[in-house]
Amino acid sequence: MSDGGMAKHISRIAAVQVMYQKDVTNADLEFIINNFVEQYAYEEEEYKKMHRGFFKRLISRIDTDIDLDEIINNNLNSDNKMKTAPLIMKSIIKVGIIEIIFERTVIPVIINEYVEIAKKFVGGGGVKVINAILDKISRQVERRCQIPTEM
Repeated sequence: MSDGGMAKHISRIAAVQVMYQKDVTNADLEFIINNFVEQYAYEEEEYKKMHRGFFKRLISRIDTDIDLDEIINNNLNSDNKMKTAPLIMKSIIKVGIIEIIFERTVIPVIINEYVEIAKKFVGGGGVKVINAILDKISRQVERRCQIPTEM
C-alpha cells in the first residue's frame, strides 16, 4: 500500500472509531472528535500518519441528514443477524456508506478497505456480512460527488 493509501486507511480506521464512540455514547460529535484527537491522533505513531483532510471529510458527515441506520436496515435480509450484531459492525458500515456517498473513491476500493478494517475489529462471518451489505448499498445509494469518468 502506498504512503497515501496507508494514510487514508488509517483515517478510515480513525473515522470508524469516532463513529463507534458516537453510536455507544450518543455524545456530541465535537466532544468525541476532540477527545479522540487528544487521546490518539497526535500521540500514537500510527495516527500521526493519517490523512487529516480525508479524516475530517469522513467524520464531518457523521451527523449528516442521511439516516444511515435506515439505509442499513433497508438492506438487510429477513434472516440477517445484523440487528443483533456488534455495534462496531454497524459503525464500520456507516462510515463505508459515508464514503460511498460523499467521496470519489471507486466502489471496489471502498468495500475492500472496510472489509480489511472489519478483519481487524470483527473477523469471521462479520466480514462477509459487511462486504455483502456495502456491496448491496453501493448499488442503490446516489453518490453526491462527481465521479470522473473512466477511460
